[in-house]
Amino acid sequence: MSQTKKRATPGRVIKIGLFKIFNGPCQGCPIVVQPWIKQFCSHPLNSWYVEVDLDYANDWFNHYGMKETIDYFDEALELICDTHSDKWADYDEKIITEIQQQAIRLYGLLHSRWILQGKGLAQMKEKFEKGVFGHCPRYSCNDQNLLPFGQTVQPNHHSAKLYCPQCCDIYRPSDSFLIDGAHFGPAFPHVFLTEYPQFNTAEKFQPYQPKIFGYNVYEKGNSRLFYAHATNKPPTESSDEDSFED
Repeated sequence: MSQTKKRATPGRVIKIGLFKIFNGPCQGCPIVVQPWIKQFCSHPLNSWYVEVDLDYANDWFNHYGMKETIDYFDEALELICDTHSDKWADYDEKIITEIQQQAIRLYGLLHSRWILQGKGLAQMKEKFEKGVFGHCPRYSCNDQNLLPFGQTVQPNHHSAKLYCPQCCDIYRPSDSFLIDGAHFGPAFPHVFLTEYPQFNTAEKFQPYQPKIFGYNVYEKGNSRLFYAHATNKPPTESSDEDSFED
């Protein structure tokens, strides 16, 4: 007897992790299933993300360079925007799980572009002011709120890091926030501080000055690290890339 492919029952709500996904066209979706973006952003581990507008997510102009890197691109976009077509009734649970994984990846890439726009910046500003991204561990920064960023726009290369607008240093978040850095991108902190210069507190930073019997140590810049902190400029002789590797 030949084996038949197992299908998910059409019109059924499938639970994938904390997500509820309707296996069918969206016009028949029950009210208990929240919009996908709202489900994603309300996930406990996704508190750094903001909700991307559906019009922005649907605009083909904002998809440039993404379609070639995302499997099930059209289906993932339908899932994000809650526009399931009739063909969703034919997908089995395995395919829907794969589409869900690609939807998360696609949403992250859309998110990195959205937060560089006016409304996205305003949404991130609200989270920044609440300290959602954490606080600088450096004593001299007095619990300065941090900003998330990524080292590259390429997905699956580095996890998101945190930038301090006061000491201009970079920190690794706790292990509970292993988020793809491409979902925020390398430009975000600098665009954010350009849009909201009141949060650029680098001039207030007072680096610790070591002293021996009242005399300053390294006052002429004998320490490359101290010089970098004192001037709020990164070291130029070499980089600390190894410390950023995931």
